[in-house]
Amino acid sequence: MISGMPTVQVQVQVQANVQWKCVRTRDGLHWVGSCDPLGLTVQSETYGELLDTIASTLDAILRDLLASNELDQFLRDKGWQVLSRDLIQGRPADVRFDVPFFPIPDLVRASGPQRSLHS
Repeated sequence: MISGMPTVQVQVQVQANVQWKCVRTRDGLHWVGSCDPLGLTVQSETYGELLDTIASTLDAILRDLLASNELDQFLRDKGWQVLSRDLIQGRPADVRFDVPFFPIPDLVRASGPQRSLHS
């Protein structure tokens, strides 16, 4: 790369079906999203920020897996596919993964007995 040239970030589409349970914390001050199949939980102040946090978390995980050469195995294990595989040949910092996810309300926790969620 020529010094001073801007880095172009490549967006890679991932074919996946990822569900996230989303609920407000008991005190109503935060939103929490959890993805049991991935063992992930994230928290944000607003629902919109929660969606952004989920997207950036999925992207960060896949970039880390790409950097450690574990991405292919992870994708196979989850039954996910990368569309345009040739785009991920660059450095992980130059790749952004776009993983579709589906926020679903956790109605059991939202309407059932409330328990505290801690950050």
